[in-house]
Amino acid sequence: LCIVAAHAFGLRVPQQEIFNYGITTISPFDIRIAREKTYKLKLVAQALKIKDKLVLFVLPMMVPKHSLLYNVEDEYNAVLVEGVFSDKQFFEGKGAGSYPTGSAVLSDISATTYDYKYEYKKENQQSLTFTNEAVLEVYLRYADEATLKKFDFISIHERHSEEDTGFCYVGGYIKLSSLMAIPHLAQLDAFVALTPRCDVRLA
Repeated sequence: LCIVAAHAFGLRVPQQEIFNYGITTISPFDIRIAREKTYKLKLVAQALKIKDKLVLFVLPMMVPKHSLLYNVEDEYNAVLVEGVFSDKQFFEGKGAGSYPTGSAVLSDISATTYDYKYEYKKENQQSLTFTNEAVLEVYLRYADEATLKKFDFISIHERHSEEDTGFCYVGGYIKLSSLMAIPHLAQLDAFVALTPRCDVRLA
């Protein structure tokens, strides 16, 4: 995502400043809830230009059926690009396996023999600034109210709890900076995902 941001927007952002939350705490409950709502859970890295700000984060997302990302499965990766004049463009290909990996390694070795170096042609050409002061609409699954209290939600518009599993979930709005401020977020008995509306705005 750091490399994409440098190429696409000419802005170099240190890795440690980007919110990066994976799927280590995902549970069968989360997968079931997503399926019941006809969504699929996928880990998505996003680079969003909002006015004169750049918002970057990695977060699981509940992907709806109409999304081009919905049917990207197994060893395939995909990139969805939206330009001012080009509308949406979709690129899909294998991101793992012996042949794609071997091809990438051979390409890198070949490039070194020609003293090839990456160029970031857009660097310092745009007046964008990076920010984590953005508001996201998220799904949060948790097991007890003490965990929920660690999340500084701006508003909550959906609540659900199950006696059988002991799990609860809420849907609501929270600042990206607030998520980053939660100590040891990846170790909590909880799971966070972006909602399918992908509603992201500046705080």
